[in-house]
Amino acid sequence: MAQVSIEKVADKRVAVTSSTHTALWEITGPGETLGDTIARLIEEHHMRVLEKDLDEIDAVAQYVPWDKVKKDIGLE
Repeated sequence: MAQVSIEKVADKRVAVTSSTHTALWEITGPGETLGDTIARLIEEHHMRVLEKDLDEIDAVAQYVPWDKVKKDIGLE
């Protein structure tokens, strides 16, 4: 008998409008469930937020060479 992952058992319902439901189905890939699609969208959102945060850090950060940091904190 096949093992079923507890994480894969959908036990919650999310109310969405008819147009949102249709839009979700339109972006759902072959063999993908709506839950899979929502999980993928969440992951993509997290990646976009991370990229935005990293771009912001890159724009304002002041970089210190690692060798200087090691010396300053007594690792050398």
